[in-house]
Amino acid sequence: MLNLYRQIISNNLNNTIFEELPEEWLERISPDVKTELVHGFYNAGILTINLSDFNRNNFYQHTIRPQFQHYCESLYLQLAPILQRCLRRMFLGFNENLAEYKVVLFMEGDDEDQLEPVKFNIDIF
Repeated sequence: MLNLYRQIISNNLNNTIFEELPEEWLERISPDVKTELVHGFYNAGILTINLSDFNRNNFYQHTIRPQFQHYCESLYLQLAPILQRCLRRMFLGFNENLAEYKVVLFMEGDDEDQLEPVKFNIDIF
């Protein structure tokens, strides 16, 4: 049952992101990334995104990797409001007694690059 909820949450969250993320980011997503940009351990409030998924026309290798911190912050500013709205609707709607939900978003690079993941805290009220 838990896997079913995880899949429903993931589908809802990723569909919302693909609908609402600005075009400048969407057009940089690698062609092989079709349905899941954000991965999560939703019960623990942990989300991860791999910036190497934004590698259409080698964007990750040539642009993101040299300025990794900058692009993590830039994407975070675009994603945070989307994540807040979407997760607020899902989690707070499931449980009326849940007053807040905290999420940690990790942005990672390609494993070979050995970049330190960047961590962001997002409060869902």
